[in-house]
Amino acid sequence: MPKLLGIIGALVVCAGLDLLWQSRHEIRFWLAAYMKVFRSTLRRQGELVGGLPATVPPAKRKHAVRFLLGVGFAFLLGPMLIAISVTLLLYTNL
Repeated sequence: MPKLLGIIGALVVCAGLDLLWQSRHEIRFWLAAYMKVFRSTLRRQGELVGGLPATVPPAKRKHAVRFLLGVGFAFLLGPMLIAISVTLLLYTNL
């Protein structure tokens, strides 16, 4: 059972990385938007300038769920399953 959990955890991490790879353009857009807001905040000492970068039309920015699932799978659920697997492997050998 622990080995199966480890294999499932590794597959979940791979699925999460695949989802993140598919949404790499979305990640690039949000990083650019964050940097624009951050720079404007630094330049104007706290005034927030509205507007996101218009490099991508709003109709194309619908993949936030794919990005969140990818992060959840790759950095939360998969490693958690792997850690449980390692813990069970060490616990049963004592």
